[in-house]
Amino acid sequence: MKNLTVKIIEVKNALSKSRISEIDYTINPYFGCEFGCIYCYADFMTRFSKNYSVHFPGLKWGEFVGVKINIHEKLREEILKIESKIALFSDKRTRKPNIWLSIVTDPYQPIEKKFKLTRKCLEVLAEFQYPTGILTRSPLVMRDIDLFVGFEDLEIGITITTDNENIRKIFEPKAPSIKSRIKTLEVLKKNNIKTFAFVGPILPMDAKKLSNLLDGLVDYVLVDRMNYIWKTEKIYKANSLEFATRDEYFNAVAEEISRQFSSKGIEVEILF
Repeated sequence: MKNLTVKIIEVKNALSKSRISEIDYTINPYFGCEFGCIYCYADFMTRFSKNYSVHFPGLKWGEFVGVKINIHEKLREEILKIESKIALFSDKRTRKPNIWLSIVTDPYQPIEKKFKLTRKCLEVLAEFQYPTGILTRSPLVMRDIDLFVGFEDLEIGITITTDNENIRKIFEPKAPSIKSRIKTLEVLKKNNIKTFAFVGPILPMDAKKLSNLLDGLVDYVLVDRMNYIWKTEKIYKANSLEFATRDEYFNAVAEEISRQFSSKGIEVEILF
């Protein structure tokens, strides 16, 4: 991708403890994200990171990617330590922690085609059969279906924030199209993989149309609002979308999403 600064980074750890109650650990194979979505909270988080100040000072979100070249090797080391503890303290309460890719990057951004770090991490998780979750907006995830079918406990979420491609282009100009994401869910579902849609942040949309697009393709839906309005306020105003920044808008759309999907027998969880 043009104007993308890429640097190789060696890491000391692969697993990060999650602050989300339902998730034990996360893996972020890359630092930064090529998709550079306008609203992404990771932009704010990475600016306080040593990796940013050392490797990418002054660069904007979406202009840099740090390739954690040894992350799969560190993951294996950490998994082996966890396995040793499980073997030592094994009882009915012992369970393997669930691990998600990724929280502050997209594990299937374009650079993954070259470095395959996400795939290498998944190979480790599949070998030891750890409960695994994936969240992406990229059709590249289909490349690894051969690995997915070998997991005993796996779910894959595709982020879809609107049904409107014009809106998508405003807020996610470098991300894959909505159509390609829908197709990705179709392929995953055909391979009997548990899937969900992450509708977050809520962008201007037609909830009924979105539910029709996803009908039969997802097992459940997660919904979240735009949490950093200050970051995107100018974009909303420039496109006469101020109405979609209000609390009442997010609440109304979330309720309509819940109603539309529930009518199709699809479970919805609102995260705000």
